[in-house]
Amino acid sequence: MIGTLYVTGPAGTGKSTFSGALKEWLQRMEFDAAIINLDPGADYLPYEPDFDIREYISLEGIMSDYNLGPNGSQIVAADMIINFTDKIKEFTDELQDYYLVVDTPGQIELFTFRTSSTEIVDRISGEKSMIAYIADAPLATYPSGFIAQKMLYASVFSRFFKPMMFVLNKIDLVSDEDVETVKKWERDPDLLNEAFIDEKGNIEKDYFLNLLEAFKESNIMTKVYPVSSRDSFGFEDIYSNMSMFFTGGEDNDTYNE
Repeated sequence: MIGTLYVTGPAGTGKSTFSGALKEWLQRMEFDAAIINLDPGADYLPYEPDFDIREYISLEGIMSDYNLGPNGSQIVAADMIINFTDKIKEFTDELQDYYLVVDTPGQIELFTFRTSSTEIVDRISGEKSMIAYIADAPLATYPSGFIAQKMLYASVFSRFFKPMMFVLNKIDLVSDEDVETVKKWERDPDLLNEAFIDEKGNIEKDYFLNLLEAFKESNIMTKVYPVSSRDSFGFEDIYSNMSMFFTGGEDNDTYNE
């Protein structure tokens, strides 16, 4: 494989829709692409997975075998994924010139905050790994919502230490002006600070200033990638970043718009 993009983020941000749409976009551009579903608890997927962890892990079976409820069984299922990394690696080893998209469990803690998660990534793709953190555009239009998602983004980076993208999904649900505002906040944290004070008042000013300073010092305030999975807006930028990291910008296939 050329490289693997792991798609993570909070529940409801559109990770699976983004994953499926990105694979379709890559194929339309005449790249070889495949998608892996790593969510054992997914009831429905908006794409046909090329490798599906549900073929090996059953939530119903776990609930029956371990006498667990739905939440407990999802935790056990997430921890069991590592037992099948050899199967996944067998699949990916056949995909020499492919971009691989990995759709991770719907609840971010079931992938990012399990002890086995970093080893799963290393076993499957090692250094050929990137992470797309999927953020919710409507929430990000609020200064407090934007910074809260940046904190989760920082948490994911702290776990994996892999190249990451902050993907602002569902921009079709907000105005163009809102998207531009979020991009300005990313480029100029002082504007974000002013907006936060307008939203919350001065009572949390010191806390927020210290937080912004820490983010600036740690380079967490990185580029925002606005996308819409409905019409594939912004996917060219996602691909360009993937290509730059995985191949130095040299395409293995012809890129056709």
